[in-house]
Amino acid sequence: MFTGIIEKTSTILSITPQKGKKLLKVKRPTEFSDIKNGSSIACNGICLTVIEFSSNSFTVEIMHETLDKSTAKSWQIGSVLNLERALKLGDRLDGHWLQGHVDRSIRVVSRHKSGDTDYIRFQMVNEDRKLMVNQGSVAINGVSLTVAELKSDYFAVALIGHTLLGSNLTALRAGDMVNVEYDVLGKYIVNARNL
Repeated sequence: MFTGIIEKTSTILSITPQKGKKLLKVKRPTEFSDIKNGSSIACNGICLTVIEFSSNSFTVEIMHETLDKSTAKSWQIGSVLNLERALKLGDRLDGHWLQGHVDRSIRVVSRHKSGDTDYIRFQMVNEDRKLMVNQGSVAINGVSLTVAELKSDYFAVALIGHTLLGSNLTALRAGDMVNVEYDVLGKYIVNARNL
């Protein structure tokens, strides 16, 4: 489990394709001193397992299904990732419950400023509309955000200064693809209704 509160951003050092999957080596932040083989780290919102690490990097494996449904298929050496280690029992839950199970990748529709606030609009996939509510939670590239506007063909979030300084959302432009994870509570409710 994760909270969507990004701890650090870091860059991809190498990508090694392996029979339909990829091994990804990421520059290890000095704050990540407690990782070990088997540790879960959300990379742009995707829960990935550490399979190897050194003092300056860690390696994770990205399977075929994840490559198909996320932006991981287009990551390159030098790409900047949002990183968050798994939640520890007893930690504060400052964002919202995230599983690191990305639902899909979606497109940035537009970006604009209103006063001092940055707003980003994202494409709304029709079948996902039932998973969202105004002022509800959504994760974009692993960042816990509040839905500020909800329409039939897009939704928008407002970015606070802390998010702009501490994540890769600062660089997003119209046309960019991002990972989205809808609120797991909403997914359970929708599933219960369909039983």
